[in-house]
Amino acid sequence: MNRSPLIDLGAGCLLFALGLILLGLYFRNRRTGLACRLNTRDDKVNSEEDILLRHQTESVFNRFPVLVALAAFGDKLAGTQSDRRKTQRLLAMAGFHDRRYTGLFTLSKYACGLICITGYFMLGTEPGQRLSMMSLAAGLMLLFLSSLTVELWVKVRASGRGKRLSDQLPDALDLMVICAGAGLPLARILDVVSTELAFSAPEVAQELGYTFTEMQILSDRRRALMNLSDRCAVDNVSAMVSTLIQAERYGTPLSQALKTISEESRKALVLGLEEKTGKLPAQLSVPLMTLILPPVIAMMGAPAMVRIIRMLAD
Repeated sequence: MNRSPLIDLGAGCLLFALGLILLGLYFRNRRTGLACRLNTRDDKVNSEEDILLRHQTESVFNRFPVLVALAAFGDKLAGTQSDRRKTQRLLAMAGFHDRRYTGLFTLSKYACGLICITGYFMLGTEPGQRLSMMSLAAGLMLLFLSSLTVELWVKVRASGRGKRLSDQLPDALDLMVICAGAGLPLARILDVVSTELAFSAPEVAQELGYTFTEMQILSDRRRALMNLSDRCAVDNVSAMVSTLIQAERYGTPLSQALKTISEESRKALVLGLEEKTGKLPAQLSVPLMTLILPPVIAMMGAPAMVRIIRMLAD
C-alpha cells in the first residue's frame, strides 16, 4: 500500500523531536560523578572562563536548561582542540561569548544537515531510489551545503558585528577620555562606558563590560585587553588595545593615551567616509547605465521608429 511522503516526513520529524527530548531528559537526570559533584574539571578548575560564566545572569542557558545538555552533547562532536578554539573565536566575534555555544553550533550544523537529508529522501526521491549511489551522493552534498550555510550565517553575523564595533568605537573613546579626565582608573572607565552605551552602542558596551569583568578576575590586566582584541578582531580595537598596553608599560598618563586613540579613531573614521565618497561616482555608473541610459535612448529613437513604421505601413 502506497503511503504519502508527507506521512513519512511527519513521522521522521516526530521521531527526531522525541529523540531530542529523551536525550535532554537523560543528560538532565543522569547521576553525576564525583568530579562533577565536586565541581572539578580536567582543565583549569578556577579558570577565568568558569568564573565569567557565573557573571552571565541573563544567559539563554538559564532560561532553557535543556540547551545545556544539548551543548554538552554537541561539544563532543566539535572535533579537536584546535578546531574548538577556532570555533570559539568565530562565535566570540559574532557575539556568542559563552563557550557552551560551541556545542550548540556544532549540533545545529549536524541537525540542519539531517533535516535537509530527511526532507530530500522523503520528498525528492522515489522510494525505490533512496539507497542508490546518486541519492546518497546528493544527500552527502546536501549535508555539506546545509552545514556550510550555518557557518556562513555566523561569519556574516561576525562581519556585521565587527563593522558596527568599528563605527561605534569613536563615541566610546570620547566617553573614555572624559572619564579619564575625571580621574577614574581604566577598569572603572570600562564599567562606566559600558553602562552608558548599553542602548546606543550595545556591541561596544558588551565587549567593554566583558573586559571589565575579566579585569576583576585576572591578575594581569594586559591579558584582559589582549582578549578584547582577539574577540573583536577589528583594526580600531586592536590599535586601542596596543596603545593602552604601551601606555601602561611605559607609564604614559591614561587620559593622554586615550585622547590620542580617540583622535586617531576619528581621523580613521573620516578617512573611511572620504574613501567611500570617492568610490561613489564609480559605483553610481552601473545604475546610471542600466536604469537611466535605456529610457534616454528609447526617447531619442522613438520618433525615428514611428516614422519607419509609418513608411512601412504606407
